[in-house]
Amino acid sequence: MPSPFPGMNPYLEATDLSPGVHAALINEIRNRINGTAPPGYFADIEQRVYLLDTDELQKQLIVPDVAVRNTSAAPQDGREAGGTATLVAPVKAVISVPDQGIDVKERRIVIQTLDDHRIVTVIELLSPANKTGGSKGRENYLHKRHEVLDSDAHFVEIDLLRAGRGIQIFQDAPTYDYLICVSRQQERPEADWWPVLLEQPLPEIPIPLRRGNPDLKLDLQAIMHDVYDRSGYSRRLDYSQPAPPPDLSDSRRKWVSETIGVGA
Repeated sequence: MPSPFPGMNPYLEATDLSPGVHAALINEIRNRINGTAPPGYFADIEQRVYLLDTDELQKQLIVPDVAVRNTSAAPQDGREAGGTATLVAPVKAVISVPDQGIDVKERRIVIQTLDDHRIVTVIELLSPANKTGGSKGRENYLHKRHEVLDSDAHFVEIDLLRAGRGIQIFQDAPTYDYLICVSRQQERPEADWWPVLLEQPLPEIPIPLRRGNPDLKLDLQAIMHDVYDRSGYSRRLDYSQPAPPPDLSDSRRKWVSETIGVGA
C-alpha cells in the first residue's frame, strides 16, 4: 500500500522511526544509482564516525545485578534455619555510563569511478543529529560538508526533516518544509535548490557525473513510496495520532486528516 501523502510522509519523521527510515532511503538511493549509472561508475555507502560524549547523549544504563538483602532475620550465609539456600532478589538500579563517550556512525553515498576510484559525487541525507544546534553531530557534518564543497566532487544534500536547524540560510527564503540541493563543482558557489512544501511531491533531481556523461535522474518521490511500501510502514504507522513535531497549523492539520482519510 503506497503512502497516502503525495510527498514526504510526516509520520516517518518520528524520532523512533528516523534511523530506520534514514538507512532504508540511503540503501534505496544507492541501489537506484547503481541500476542506472553508465559503465565506469559505481555507488557505495561510506561511513563516518565521530565521538559523542555522555554529557550530550545523557545516556544511562539499567542493570539488574545489584543485589540488596532484606533486613529479615536470615542467617548471614544466605541459608534458612533448615539449611536450604535462598536466592537474594536483585533490584534494578540506574548507573551512569563512564565518561568515555560512544562512537556514532553516519552514512552517506559516494559515486566513484571504477578505474581509479575517484569520488565524483557525494550524496548526503540529513539526520536529526545533523540538524541539532550545538551538537557533535552537526559540528561533524558541517566539517565534512565543507570538505566536499572545497573538493572537485559534486555535492547533493537532501533534507527531509521539518524539525531542527536548517543547514542553508536564504536571504529571501521561500516557504518550505524540505530542501534539496545539487551543487555542481564547476558552478560553485551557485547551486540548484528545490524548496518543497509538505503538500507537494518530492522532485526528480539530477545527479551529476563527470563532464561528458549525462546526469542521472533520481526520482525522490518514487524512492519514498517504495521505501514506505517495502519497509512495512503502512502497518507500523498510527494515523490516529497527530503528526510528529514540529506542530502543524490548523489548516495543515486539517489537510493531513483529509489526506489520511482519502489514502487510508
